Amino acid sequence: MTVLVGVRCTDGVVIGADSIATSTAGQFRVMQLQSNDKIRIFGQQVICATTGSVGLAQRLHLHVHQATTGNVFKNLALNECAANISTRFLTDCDKTRMLRHPPNGLGCGALIAACIKGEPQLIEYDPVMFQPEVKEDNLFFVSMGSGQALADPFLAFVARVLWGNTRPSVERAKFGVYWALDHTIKHAPGGVGGPIRLAELREINGAWAAREIEETQETAQYITDLETHIADFALKPLATAQVEAPPVAPAPPNTGKS
Repeated sequence: MTVLVGVRCTDGVVIGADSIATSTAGQFRVMQLQSNDKIRIFGQQVICATTGSVGLAQRLHLHVHQATTGNVFKNLALNECAANISTRFLTDCDKTRMLRHPPNGLGCGALIAACIKGEPQLIEYDPVMFQPEVKEDNLFFVSMGSGQALADPFLAFVARVLWGNTRPSVERAKFGVYWALDHTIKHAPGGVGGPIRLAELREINGAWAAREIEETQETAQYITDLETHIADFALKPLATAQVEAPPVAPAPPNTGKS
């Protein structure tokens, strides 16, 4: 069980995830453990966040690693690069006779961030067919996993209120991603939990670099302060507003008839 959030920014990409892995026996949950593998960094160049089967995620990580060391993200055009990861992964699944279309889909989805032909890109691989979707134009943000039903509407609120429905900077995106994850973790009925993990792809000293963001305490405090400010702002007008009496309805016209 997972919640992932990704945002393509004006100057990079931010991806966040919760840290809970669920052990199951068939369809039944057995236990929940903390996981450190939902977000992986490859070659300080590529971010890969996964949701679904841990075993399939491990196989995907191998292909992303091979694609990174083989300069796939540097040499191929965007659409070719996005399709390359799907082809590698699905071909591997076919070799072990894995069903492509079980009732709930493939069972593994991913968000991948990389600099491709000089541009930071965010690619979503859906957990049903594992087909790529490049995040662009108005669809510059995405959430995935079991917490998506909670994360999506809140992320839309963040995009409207904090980002003005335009791609934010990496610094502004970090707050929004953390806020959406925090909201989802607090209100999900189960299966997702902290700590929140964030990673960023951005240009540093003229070179694109991917790294995990360690300093999340400041971000958490910012969100706490922001929510307190919203609560105070909502209460103050009610306490200070002057109540005006409703207007008096005009008297009916005198027609001279009884």
